[in-house]
Amino acid sequence: MKKLTIAGAILTLLSSSYAVSADKPADKPWHNEYPLLSTPNAVTKDFPMACKTAASLGYVEAFKNGVNPKKIKANQFGLRDAPENRGWVTWTIADPDTLVPCPDEGAIGSEAGMCWKELGDKPEVHGIVAVAPGQQVPHYHREMECYFNLSGKGYTWAQERMQAFEPGDFLEIPSKAIHYTPNVRDDQDLVWYYWFPMDGDFSTFNYQWPRDVGAGEKLLFDLVPYSSTSHVRSGNGGYGYDVPMKK
Repeated sequence: MKKLTIAGAILTLLSSSYAVSADKPADKPWHNEYPLLSTPNAVTKDFPMACKTAASLGYVEAFKNGVNPKKIKANQFGLRDAPENRGWVTWTIADPDTLVPCPDEGAIGSEAGMCWKELGDKPEVHGIVAVAPGQQVPHYHREMECYFNLSGKGYTWAQERMQAFEPGDFLEIPSKAIHYTPNVRDDQDLVWYYWFPMDGDFSTFNYQWPRDVGAGEKLLFDLVPYSSTSHVRSGNGGYGYDVPMKK
């Protein structure tokens, strides 16, 4: 994914040119008007119908056939505009705007606790993210998102409760549904494939974190069982804490 310069956790996967709320275009038909406390969908082994696109079907099949996520090629199955010559990347707490290569040991060895790889930006945004052990921060965005777990075990906020998220699991996240997926293991990354089946051009996405919303929406975030500590993983910042504030 591109380095997220978002309004505040995916991942995020950060864009340097997003619109603030007043500048956003009218919601598309598949964009909810108001935030949801969580996705109403359960974690499942079945490929959600709403998540099926030519690209996602192709990538999931490739992963199931044993293609290494670290070596998977971008811009396949009809996707385009992901950087061909860039591999897995992360950032540092001191300079969150500059992308640096992910260390060999993965997100667990990175300062930010997250690494990712872009697989496509148009006509749909696709990528892979690796999350190190520790806390993450819930967030939401206008775009519907789908997950497919590739490796590691964690938990994800769905149906207003934390549900186990294991390899081979799918999750469908509607527009503006609050979500987060912490890695609760101490010895390995949690790695999943993500995609936005109805939206492309990640630079237009606007992630919303607890610190970005008003009092009413803040109450929704307060109902999610997460730690509000300002640090992640032994005193480091992390996804949702160290991304630049919106201007």
